[in-house]
Amino acid sequence: MMHNIKIAFRTLLKGRLYSAISILGLTLGIASCLVIGTVVFDELSYDKHWSHSADLYRLLSIRQDGGDYTRKGGTVYAGLAPSLKQTFPEVVDYSELYTATAHLKINKTDQLQLDAVILHADSSVHRLLDIELISQEDLTPAGDIKKIIISQQFSERYFNEKNPLGQRIYDVPNYDEKANEYVIAGVMKDLPTNSHLRADMILLKERKELALNEGLGSMMFARHYILLREGTDPIAFQQKMNNWYRDSYSEDKTMQFALQPMVDIYLKTDFSAYQPVKGNIQHSYIFSVVAVLLLLIACINYINLSTARASSRIKDTGVHKILGASRRYIMTQSLLESLFTFGIAACLAIGCYQLALPSLERFIGHPLAFSFAALWSYLSAAVLVFLLVCLFSGLYPAWLVSGFSAVGSIDHVLKGQHARKGWLRQGLVVIQFAIAVAILVSMLVVQQQVDFLKTKDVGFNTEGLLSINHVSWDGKSTALRVELEKNPDIVSLSFSNWLPTDGAGTMVRTMEDPRNPNEQIDVWYIDAEPGMAKTLGLRLKEGRLLDSAMPGDAITANDFEAEGITMRPCLMTASTAHLFNQVVGLNEHFEQAQVMPVGIVADFNSESLHKETVPTVIVGYRDPAYGALLIRSRPGAESRVMQSVAATWKRLYPEKFFDIQLVKETLAKQYQAEEKLRELFGIFSLLTMLLAALGVFGLIVHATSLRTQEIGIRKVLGATVTAIVAMLAKDFVKLVLLAAIIASPIAWWTMNKWLEDFAYRIDIQWWVFVAAGFAAVVIAVLTVSWQAIRAAMANPVDSLRNE
Repeated sequence: MMHNIKIAFRTLLKGRLYSAISILGLTLGIASCLVIGTVVFDELSYDKHWSHSADLYRLLSIRQDGGDYTRKGGTVYAGLAPSLKQTFPEVVDYSELYTATAHLKINKTDQLQLDAVILHADSSVHRLLDIELISQEDLTPAGDIKKIIISQQFSERYFNEKNPLGQRIYDVPNYDEKANEYVIAGVMKDLPTNSHLRADMILLKERKELALNEGLGSMMFARHYILLREGTDPIAFQQKMNNWYRDSYSEDKTMQFALQPMVDIYLKTDFSAYQPVKGNIQHSYIFSVVAVLLLLIACINYINLSTARASSRIKDTGVHKILGASRRYIMTQSLLESLFTFGIAACLAIGCYQLALPSLERFIGHPLAFSFAALWSYLSAAVLVFLLVCLFSGLYPAWLVSGFSAVGSIDHVLKGQHARKGWLRQGLVVIQFAIAVAILVSMLVVQQQVDFLKTKDVGFNTEGLLSINHVSWDGKSTALRVELEKNPDIVSLSFSNWLPTDGAGTMVRTMEDPRNPNEQIDVWYIDAEPGMAKTLGLRLKEGRLLDSAMPGDAITANDFEAEGITMRPCLMTASTAHLFNQVVGLNEHFEQAQVMPVGIVADFNSESLHKETVPTVIVGYRDPAYGALLIRSRPGAESRVMQSVAATWKRLYPEKFFDIQLVKETLAKQYQAEEKLRELFGIFSLLTMLLAALGVFGLIVHATSLRTQEIGIRKVLGATVTAIVAMLAKDFVKLVLLAAIIASPIAWWTMNKWLEDFAYRIDIQWWVFVAAGFAAVVIAVLTVSWQAIRAAMANPVDSLRNE
């Protein structure tokens, strides 16, 4: 065995340039596959670690009318889960669970605040989730005393060696005038990062056991998770639950409920669920395919170089066979060389992988819970895959090398002939560049779509528009307005219950679809001061805007009820007016919506461009108790305005959280996932082109070595360097062009499927495929030219010396 290893090592050293190319390509391919695989497996592992994960479900509400109308949500009636537990023995327990970012101070006098994620949970959370306590006091919620359990990491970071139990921390509130006090009642082991419920602490709340037939139980909404008894069929139970609800609450025919498996929540939630931590199963599929393709290109490089060099090993094979070596022995030796090459590449790849993990965690924004090195099952699977890839990559070269006969091998050497399997190498080169071109096209399409999302007209003016996030105004909204209007850089401002990126609106009403009276449609309401349309920069198309000087345009909720107002003046978007044109016109009562349109404004995108515009009306209010604030500043004065507003805020709300944002930046944050996908495709494109170029470089080095005498003769006969380079490059250019033709329809189909996720999307242009193909041709020509020029400029006397 040692003898065979020595031979394998000598063979690698003998062709050190080819070995280096193969090892470099395999290192890049294996390392990329490990890095991408880590991200994919981490994404797929979300919420599978809970001991009850197979039986945990989130309750969903589904509003249907039997037609096309469906609205799914992550909240249900607050009385549903308690009623299910009382009615069905299949329900073991339930808990209300949701996460939210909090702004905290360790000491009340601290000037700096820290951001932490709090998991809001009722007292039964420990029966659903695995909460491992390290130390604790009495955890029972008691009246106004807010008790929290902090993570071990949070404790070590902010309390060092000090015992945190019984300590107080304080929030910087949004809705309370004074800071809330939290008592640390426990320290727990860190919650896993691969959970959509990951948090730095748990805020314990008293359990609400409302009955569904009580007023509050059927009016309030909650985010409930339930634990089913082991072995319960969730599909059968869901049907049973809906039958029970329909029979018990017959007046609500359009509402149904569904069970969403805990393990599906992170990757498969494509509806409103108040879920900050959310993934995308489509992206996981894309990354998985890319990882396989990168490894495939690296393996193709190895196969191409090995088969290309097979002809140069005819003499060695012939000598071995004359000395009695069997084909099996030669194949085994060749496979051992493959294993040696792959082993070196794998060791280097693992080193690169470990170095890349910190950067990878910074890129994705949270620590990785999954690692190949930490889990023996996955590590064993990775080693098995590595051995299989090594076997299949080395099998054909080994079969080819061992197939030469002893007499045939010597005869080929004496006659200067070489066994050629050009068609296979050419086919593999085409596959390499087809993959590279397809990924490059994908990168260009993603880039265009991201640019489109960031620059598309959303129907209102984002320049100079600022927003203060939702807070309670504590009776000081008028004082705040007076102070801010003194600033000459502020053009206008408006209090609103809605901000861009908040969703479609502040309230939704379901009504008959005028296009089909048998179906229903959602109409969304936005509550704001009458001046909101002006501040936002909406474009008036017909009628007038709401006006605070007109008493009926701005009312309070109390006015609406006390004065018996049934029709509120409103603005209606153009598409909404067109939709209901047969029913309502300007200054006419819109009975279903309980509004009277006084003006029509151009459509605007109240949600991200993943979704189409929805029927929307804007109604006015005054004297807000809570909400948000939109501020229109003069162009270029945004920074001064933000500093001025901050100073005013500090005087009026010394303890309240202040969150002011440029609306343009807030809108851009909606597309962070697409932005990261664009960056990743840029890296993938670079890697695939680099690997493909490495393969071509190895092949051209081998080709020029075989055609040294031919090049020398051509130079003696007067051929120029350009002509020789063109002769060597033309075959590769043909292969790359063929690869571009093959890749284009595949890339077009794939990216069209990806674009279907957006209501507003680009049309893929023809030049994208031309640009990708041209880039591939240029890279191939540059790669070939570097070696071809060296060969063409060599002295023909040296080339022909041995002839």
